[in-house]
Formats: sequence, structure tokens, C-alpha cells
Amino acid sequence: MTFGKGTSAYKAYLDSPHGRLRLDILWHQLGIFMVKAWGAEPLRLDVLDVGCGTGEVALRLAASGHAVTLLDPVEEMLQLARENAQALTPAPAFPPRFIAGTLEEAAARLPHETFDLVLCHTLLEYLPAPFSALPLLSAFLRSGGCLSLVALNRWQEPLRLAIRDGTFDEARTALANPGTADSLFGLPRTAMTFEALRSELEAAGIQAVGHAGIFVAADYLESRDLEEPSHFNALLRLEVEAGARAPFTDIARYLHLWGRRTG
Repeated sequence: MTFGKGTSAYKAYLDSPHGRLRLDILWHQLGIFMVKAWGAEPLRLDVLDVGCGTGEVALRLAASGHAVTLLDPVEEMLQLARENAQALTPAPAFPPRFIAGTLEEAAARLPHETFDLVLCHTLLEYLPAPFSALPLLSAFLRSGGCLSLVALNRWQEPLRLAIRDGTFDEARTALANPGTADSLFGLPRTAMTFEALRSELEAAGIQAVGHAGIFVAADYLESRDLEEPSHFNALLRLEVEAGARAPFTDIARYLHLWGRRTG
């Protein structure tokens, strides 16, 4: 499968309890990071969402008064993002801009454009050389600009395979091998560690100034366990608190890093 063919499955996931929960956790963490960087009510920020998918996070920022640019190489994803933007009520003060292309293509097309905030959520793990994207992301940041980076956590993968899937041989392999298959798109991925991400970010001129975890417990639960609103909200509160505390951040499904360009 490809990203384009997996668009309908991705949309269905986002509409599921797990998809909504993941977005709510990410949005909560992003809000905390933004307050630390710019205060409780930041002025308009110029935002670039790299690998925006259907645009859920970027369009929430657009609805909050920020100027957002959404970048994705998959036209089916971008079309859904456009439709989601058109459905915003009231319309954003700054109409979102949509660009079809990869990160490398955007760097060539927008050679002198920089942003206050760059989002790169669950993209790196799909790239053949994940860390090669970091200098390009850094180049899109203004001096003092911030990066929100979400990546698949290597140390959670063996736990997921063993506890949720019951595939113990695969779990043993995952102890030493960062490669994994994606159940949604059927594409290979590379899981990463916080230490490696922090080191590579610093090499790209971005200082990691905060981090959290997404899906400490939720990845082991069935969707039916989250359908009751009171259960959903209770789990959201648990995830928000656990995702901000060590050692739970180390075993979350996703690592959420916040970085600031130093140069």
C-alpha cells in the first residue's frame, strides 16, 4: 500500500476513538510548549506543517489565528486537508496555504521563506534516511523558531508487539532492530530513541528544550474501551499526566520533542 491508497484508512483512524485521543494529547502538549515559547496568547505565528496529512493540527492553529502552510506530497491527503479547511467556521483570518510536494521540493521552491513554528509529526520514521530531513527542517526555522517533532519510539515497539499483538518472536527482533512495519499504510518504518533524536537535532542547529510521550497506555486498549465519553476523558487525563513524566515518556508509543533553533 502507499500513502495515497491508505488515505481512506487514515481518515477512518482519525475518526476513531484512538485517532481522536492521539490528536487531543498532541494538541494539549503542543499548547503547553507554545505557551512556554511565546506566552499564553502569542501573536500571529507563521507555521509550516511538513507532512501535514489531512491537516488536523495545522487547521486548529489556523482557527486560532495563525498563518499556516500545509505541505504534503500525497494529493489525496491534501485534498482532504483543503476540504477540512473549507469546513472551518468561522473562516480563518489567514487562509491556509497548501503546497503539494516533499520536504526537499519545498526547500527548493521556498528557498528564502522561514517560519516561527515548524510541525513534523509522524513523518521521519517513513523516510529512508530519517535524520537527513532535520537540516532541511532547521533551514525553515527563523532564528529562535521552534520545531514540534513527533516520531515513533523504538523502546515501545517490542512492548506493543508482545502485549498487544502477541507476536513474541517479532518482539524479540524489535529489541535489536529499529525497523518495523506500519499496520495502517503497510510501509516500512524506523523507530527512534529520544537520545538519537536529540543528538541529531543539535547537529542540525536545533536545541531540544522539552519532550513528552504520546500513548503510554492507550496503545494496549481496544477502541470499545474508549467509546464511553467518561472513559475517553479519564484516559486523556491519564495520558496527559503520564506522558509528561519519566519514566513513562520512555515507553510511550510516540516521542514528542520540542526544539528551538539556536542560530
